Parts: sequence; structure tokens; C-alpha cells
Amino acid sequence: MKLRSLSCSRTILRLQSPESWPLKSHSNITIEHQIKLAQSKGQDFLWPFLAGKNVNTMKNFVENLYNALMEDISVYADLGTLPVRKLTGALHSIGEAAGKLKNNLAANPFKTADEEIQFFKYDKPRFTCEQFYAMEIFTIETARPLNDIAALKTFYEQELKYIRRFLDQNKFLYAYFQFDMKELDHLLFIRGAKPVDIPLSEVIGLDPSFTTCCDLLWGKFMAFERLQEWLHAELKSLDGNGGQGGPDSPPLPLPGGPGGLRWTGETINLVEIAYGIWLTGQLNNGQVSITEIVEFLEVAFRVKIGKPHRRWQGIARRKRLGYTRFLDEMKGMIEKRVEEELER
Repeated sequence: MKLRSLSCSRTILRLQSPESWPLKSHSNITIEHQIKLAQSKGQDFLWPFLAGKNVNTMKNFVENLYNALMEDISVYADLGTLPVRKLTGALHSIGEAAGKLKNNLAANPFKTADEEIQFFKYDKPRFTCEQFYAMEIFTIETARPLNDIAALKTFYEQELKYIRRFLDQNKFLYAYFQFDMKELDHLLFIRGAKPVDIPLSEVIGLDPSFTTCCDLLWGKFMAFERLQEWLHAELKSLDGNGGQGGPDSPPLPLPGGPGGLRWTGETINLVEIAYGIWLTGQLNNGQVSITEIVEFLEVAFRVKIGKPHRRWQGIARRKRLGYTRFLDEMKGMIEKRVEEELER
């Protein structure tokens, strides 16, 4: 049996009723104008079914909201090195996204049980996964030993044991999650329903209109699977590169750079420079890899950058802030200095 993928590709169709439309579909006014009118009437989350066009609004809303959330989390992850700064920023964005998800559901209730199952089994857990994962990473980053490779490896192994113990305690439901079973969906992902013969932990204070008995657990399963991958990568990195740690490890001592210079800016800015050098072929007539360039910059500026492809993924998600934020800032400062000198 094939294991399920964490990214759900299912789609559902959510349409507003004709009574909620600001204008009838036969109106001669453009769709763009109708959308603006809908938004002015408070219909901010789902655009209506206009001019006979079949729009999968729920899927688009969830995907756009999730993509925007991942972009925000990526930006916070690159702002400095303080774990608490990354955590508070991520939790703020996750909270805002969850609020929009909840408001959207209140304004556009499910039409069928299948829609409800789709949302609570696949869509909402993607957002709660990010919250659980951010909290776990923060706990690890603030508790792990520094500058002691043996102790760090032991610490990571203990974290893996904790995850395995949690998954074993929920063995039946984790298997249901892994194999994407469906037989009990009507009990696990319908609000107000609950299986009588499966032990489930109760969480007090949750909104029953936005919670089922297992959607939070599914988010935790997703987060712990990601955390397992992260911990295995960290252990492999410690075994394979002399203990320098993985892409999110604290900066361990590196050889001193020329003149004792140290990079004190955001490391993602150095990644932009590294890729700019690599893509334009500035070193060794272009016969050099991005990994070699990053490793050179790490040694030269005594900073830990991490794996280039992981950092590139963070840049690729910055659609709203721009892919070359630091390079654009450099360009602006250079132009400003030139203009100031010309005015003297």
C-alpha cells in the first residue's frame, strides 16, 4: 500500500449562493468591477461565482493563504539568529492565517460532509503543522548543547526517541494517517463526531465550530514527520562534516577570516551574494559550484550559512518582498552615494 503524501492534491468546489452576489451574472459590468464590489460588501475571503465561470474558490483561498504563510515564515527564519524572534514572528503569522481560515469557514459553511472532511483532514492540518513545528524547533534550538558534538548528537537522538514514543502511543491513528485510510473519516473529521472505541486525548477550550477530534493530531503527525527528517539530517551532518552541524545549527568556530572580519548581517543576504557570484560566473571562469562559493564565504567571514539549496528555497518563496531584497538595497545605497557626490 502506498504511503500518503503530506501535501494533499485533492480539490473541492465552494461557491457562494446567488443571493450573496453583489450583481447578477448577466450584468454588463466587468468581472473585475464585480469583484471590487463584492470585497466592499465584506466578501473578502471567497470571490463569488461570476458570469457563469466555475471557480474553485475554496481551493484557491486555502492555497493562497498557505503560500503567503510559508513566505512569512521563511522571512522570519532569516531575520537574525535569535530563536525567540523567529518563533514569535512565525506564531503571529500562523495565528493570523488561522483567523482568516476560521472567518472564511464561518462565512462559507460546508455544503456536504465530504467538503468538511477534506478541510479538517487535509487543509487545516497544514496550518497547525506549522505551529507545532515552530514550537518544537524553538524548544530544540534553546535547549541543545553548544560546541560539544558528542552531547549534541545524544541530544538529537533523545529527541528522536521522544517522537517515536509519541507515534507509538498513537500507533493506530498514525497508521491511518500514513496510509490515508478513509473508513473512519466520518467520525474523525466531522465536527461533533467521535469514535467510541479509540482513545483520544481531550484538549479543553477549543472552538467546536472549528475543530474535530483528530485535525490537530493530523497536524502534529505532519510536524513530527518533518522534525524527524530535520533531526536525521542534523545527525548525518554531524557525522559527515566534522561536526559543523546542519543548515539550522548554531555557528560553530570557523577559521578566522582576513583581518579578523566577521559577517554580522543576516545570513540570507550573503546567500543572495553567493548566488549572484555563481550565476554570473565571477569565480574561476564560472567553473565552480554554489556549494564551494558558500563554503568559501563561510570561512572568509566566519559565519555558518548552511546548505545552499535550502537557503535558496527561502529566497524563492519571497514573492511579496522580492527575490533580491538585499541586492536591491545595495544597489539603492550605491546610487544614493553617487548622486550625493555629484551634487557636491
